[in-house]
Amino acid sequence: MKCTFHAYGHKNILAAHKKTLEFTKDKELSLDGDCIVGVKADFDHRELQKIVCSHKRLRMTIKAGGREDSVEFIANRKFTSSREVVLRFSEFSSDRTLGFRASKAAAQLDKELRKKMQVQGQKITVTVEPVVKAIIFDFDNTINDLREGILYAHKVLGKKIFDKHGVFEATTVKMLEDIDHEFSLKGVHASPLNFDRHRWMELYFKRVGIPASKKEIDDMAGLYWEAVFLKEKPMPHAVTVLKKLHGLYKIAVMTDSDGSVAIKRKRANTSGMLPYIDVFVMSDDVGMNKPNKKFYSVTLEKLGVRAEECVMVGDKPHVDLVLAKPLGMTTVWIKYGHWVDRLKDAKLDYVDHSIKDLKELPDIMNEL
Repeated sequence: MKCTFHAYGHKNILAAHKKTLEFTKDKELSLDGDCIVGVKADFDHRELQKIVCSHKRLRMTIKAGGREDSVEFIANRKFTSSREVVLRFSEFSSDRTLGFRASKAAAQLDKELRKKMQVQGQKITVTVEPVVKAIIFDFDNTINDLREGILYAHKVLGKKIFDKHGVFEATTVKMLEDIDHEFSLKGVHASPLNFDRHRWMELYFKRVGIPASKKEIDDMAGLYWEAVFLKEKPMPHAVTVLKKLHGLYKIAVMTDSDGSVAIKRKRANTSGMLPYIDVFVMSDDVGMNKPNKKFYSVTLEKLGVRAEECVMVGDKPHVDLVLAKPLGMTTVWIKYGHWVDRLKDAKLDYVDHSIKDLKELPDIMNEL
């Protein structure tokens, strides 16, 4: 979400005020208006109202004659003026005040930009947009509940293997749970191949002492995912929250491999979330599982944003958030599953916010 409007330079623009800056729809200007930096502004106050009511931290970028500068500020949700747009250092509120605590006033703008504003009729382009532009989500057990699907898949495979090879079902389930845990640990910051279920089934048959053909391993891996598709589901409120946030921010998913790009995309599509995801990056795309800096650089490039313009949301802070914070992202730990207990005594200084339900996320975003 962003709002762009135009204004024009004037010979009487001084841009000398040290506490405010202003754009006005007035055509003429006296030398008394030392805070004014553009006249004949064509902004739609209703569009500006939308953005100040949906975001707290905003950035105004001002361009004229090949020069550019930007000002960050806190949105004033009481802005209603159809004539002037004012940014202030102070927290003085009026209907003309678009924002408080501005990082710059007229006098602090780029010197050459101010000179361009003093050229009669010089076109000035003004863009107002959120400081935070994108949200990056982990997928599994953050916005999509994989746990029930995995438990069901283990049971399905247990029954299938018992019928064919006579291995007690509970034994197979336990062995598959152990293999899942082993590869989950082994796969951190490692090859995406660690999450290929063909490898898991190969190891299972090796440990149970049953010679299995490539076809049987392929069939078992396929059966595993068929079972997952039947039982996995979006996390509570995930689709509603993604739908709500998608109109305000770019949405990305950054997730480890399922052994196949097609499988992960099918899972996202089946869940109903794919229409609200602008960028989908998997470890297959970067050659390494999380946490990995390349993961972030690829995702940021696809989003077209900087790290400090992003919020990262994940259920495993030591994997999803540990690199996000040093890069400049705001981090949100969604406290689901066993990681809550395992990390209850850990010092997680890279976690900015913690939530217990995704429905809390829009309130956090509204304050960023």
